[in-house]
Formats: sequence, structure tokens, C-alpha cells
Amino acid sequence: MKLSLFLFYFLLSPYFLFLLLASNHPYPQSWNDLQNNEGWELIKEMDRVKIFGKQLEDSPLPSYKAEIISDVEMYLMADAAWLVENSTEIFPNAFIIDAGVYHRRSDTSYTAFQVFDIPFLSPRLYQFDSIRNGNSIHWVRTDTVIHGHNPGNLLLPPVNFGSWEVEQAGIQSKLTYRLCTDPGGNVPLWIVE
Repeated sequence: MKLSLFLFYFLLSPYFLFLLLASNHPYPQSWNDLQNNEGWELIKEMDRVKIFGKQLEDSPLPSYKAEIISDVEMYLMADAAWLVENSTEIFPNAFIIDAGVYHRRSDTSYTAFQVFDIPFLSPRLYQFDSIRNGNSIHWVRTDTVIHGHNPGNLLLPPVNFGSWEVEQAGIQSKLTYRLCTDPGGNVPLWIVE
């Protein structure tokens, strides 16, 4: 009985709330493989962009890493990536038709969504938790969003995690974007390639 009473008071205490909120972000099994620089194969190189691919066990599709060199100041690039609610304007060619924040836990953490409507595919609703640490942003698919946040019953991709990282590269900025996703549903092979 004393143990039950102790647990009851502990669960109501600020200590429990602190431990709950301070717990680690739930990273997927292949997170470290996505973030390290080993095993990436150069797929395409353009003037200021390099695109790499690597197979991870979390998805049947390859994971991608893009390195982009820009004259934009690094803090502005990180701020743009963090403003998910403005992503339809910030990334006009990314097929994002809707985006927003469901819940903002702090200045450096939120649960958000983006709806992608890529030609020849059914629209996908990506729901994710994001954490910002300076010029680095991590996001991971979330299962904690209530069903009411998908009134159109859009396809929810089963795998979605990645990161943005911006660093100084001489007088320019270097953005590294990493993505592991399985969009779910049927995806024509010619789109994947």
C-alpha cells in the first residue's frame, strides 16, 4: 500500500513531469546510420549540389543526403527549415500543399505536419516531431497525433525521419539534408529512379 501511495504521489509530482519531458527524442533504429558519413554513394553532382544515396534497413527505398553550398547566411537557412508552417512558400517546388504545427512544446520542439501532393501519387500526410539544436534540426515520424488531424484520411507514410544541418563552409554556408522515408502505398519505379 505504501508503495502504491508513493507511486501515486510521484506520478503527480513535478519530478515525474521533468523526467517525462526530459526524456530522449525517440530516434529510429537506423538514425545513426543516416547521420554518419559512411557508405554514401554519390548519385549526382551539380554546381553547388551533391546528392548521395544509401540503403538503410528501415525503408525499402534508398535514403538520401543532399549537400548544398549557398551564399545565404547559415542562421537564415536553419531558420527557414525550422519554419514548417511556411514551407509551402519557402519550398515552392517541393509539392507541399499544406503545412503547420499541431503543438509547440518550446522554442526548440514541436509536432507538425506537411501534406505532399506529388504528381501520379496519392497525397501523403507526414506527421512528425521536430527538435532544433542551434543550426541542426531533427525530425521523426510521430504516432502520437490524434486521428482527427487527418480528416481527409490521407495516406500516412510508415517511415519518415531525417535532419537538416547548416555549417559554415569558408565564406559560404553548407546545408546537409538527410532523409529516410517509405512513402507507403504504390510508388512507380520511374519516380524512385
